[in-house]
Amino acid sequence: MLCGWQLWEWPHVMVEAEFHAIWLSPDGQMVDVTPKLHHETKVLFVSDPRRRYTGATVDNVRLPVRDDQLIRHFIGVSEAITHVLSRGVPTADGHVSVPANEIEPLQQAQQFLGHALLTGLRDHQPCLCGGGRKYKRCHGPELERAFAL
Repeated sequence: MLCGWQLWEWPHVMVEAEFHAIWLSPDGQMVDVTPKLHHETKVLFVSDPRRRYTGATVDNVRLPVRDDQLIRHFIGVSEAITHVLSRGVPTADGHVSVPANEIEPLQQAQQFLGHALLTGLRDHQPCLCGGGRKYKRCHGPELERAFAL
């Protein structure tokens, strides 16, 4: 097993690195045996000899590609979700059990922010909720208060 980081870019939003492991064959070929969610055939993998798999959750590293409150909020909510899930109890089917009142608001916020970013919304444009105010004056402060972003 060779540990490192699987990297990808969400264009105009962020670059993300996920702690990942691949199989190093006896002839030195790197083989990724993990099924890909979107059926990618190639991924960028960077080995990190300082890292070892210990069974503990390792949060992704997310770096925004521009200064925008929406992106910072998406990253903050994503980190909060990982934190809640890391405190959860593993179930027999491979999922993690956490209190719904802790995870559901975070997932809803992540879904709202992800949709806003997919549509190309910027923090200085009208919010997707339809209230007429800019995101940074509408849902931006609300999310900061709710999730301490």
